Amino acid sequence: GEGVQDRRPRDRAPLRRLAPALLILIATGLVVAEVSADDAVVRSASVSPSRGLTGSVDGVRIEYRIGGSTPADVTIRISGSGGGVRTIEVPQAQPDKDLVERWDGLTNGRRLAPDGAYRVVVAVAGGNQKEAGSVDLRGHFFPVRGPHGTRGGVGEFGAARSGGRRHIGFDVTGRCGTPLAAARTGVVVRSAFDARLDGNFVVIKGLRERRWYWYSHMVSPSRFEKGDTVHVGQIVGHIGRTGNAGSTPCHLHFELPKRGRPIDPEPFLRAWDRFS
Repeated sequence: GEGVQDRRPRDRAPLRRLAPALLILIATGLVVAEVSADDAVVRSASVSPSRGLTGSVDGVRIEYRIGGSTPADVTIRISGSGGGVRTIEVPQAQPDKDLVERWDGLTNGRRLAPDGAYRVVVAVAGGNQKEAGSVDLRGHFFPVRGPHGTRGGVGEFGAARSGGRRHIGFDVTGRCGTPLAAARTGVVVRSAFDARLDGNFVVIKGLRERRWYWYSHMVSPSRFEKGDTVHVGQIVGHIGRTGNAGSTPCHLHFELPKRGRPIDPEPFLRAWDRFS
C-alpha cells in the first residue's frame, strides 16, 4: 500500500554485463600510463667547456634534451678516475625542451673535486642514458691576466731583503693595471692597505684547505672585503706599485703560506700558468 517501500530485488544484470568492459578500460588505462612512463629517452646531451675550473661562477654547463610523452626523472652522474664524485637529480624534467644544469665542481660531500678529467652521463628513470662528454677540471687559475714576466733573482722566494729579511713570496711582473684573478675559490680573510710593505693587498683562504693566497702592491684596494666569498677566476684587483714597491717595476707580489708557514709559490704559479 501507500508508504510501503518496494523491497523487491532489483535487476543487477546491467552492471554484471558492464563489468568486463570496465575492467578492459581500467586495464587499458594502466597500460597507457605504463607506456607513458617508460617511453622517456635522452635525445641529446653535451658538456661545456672542455676545460673548466673547480668552484667557478659559471661552473660546468650540462645541456640535454629528453623525449617522451610525459615528464621524467633525470639523473646526471659525474665520475672521475676514482669513480663517481657527484650525482645531480632533476625530478620531472620536461620532454622536448632544451634543459641546462650546472656543476660547480663540488663532490657529493661538498668538497672541491680533485684535478682531473670527469665523464658526464645523463640518464632517465628506466635505464636509458647518453654520455654528454667530459671536462678537464682544475682547481687553480694563474692570477695575472695579461702579458707577464718575472723580476729575476731579486723577485724569487728566499731572496735577500733589507734588514736581514728574506723574500717570502714570488714576484710576477706586468703592466700596471693588469687584472689579477683569484687563484682559488675561497673566503677573504684580509683586505687592507699597508704603507710600509704590501700597499693595497688582499688575502684569500682557500675553500676547505689550510692555504692562503696573498696579493700585494695592487694599484687600488680590492673590491672584495673580509668575509666575502671569491670564486676562482674572479678579478680581485690590478697590478700596481703601492707600499714599498714604488721604485720597482709594476708587479704582483704573490705569497702562498700553508698552515701559517711560507712556501715557494713559483712551482705552483708555473703549473697554473700552463693550464690557464
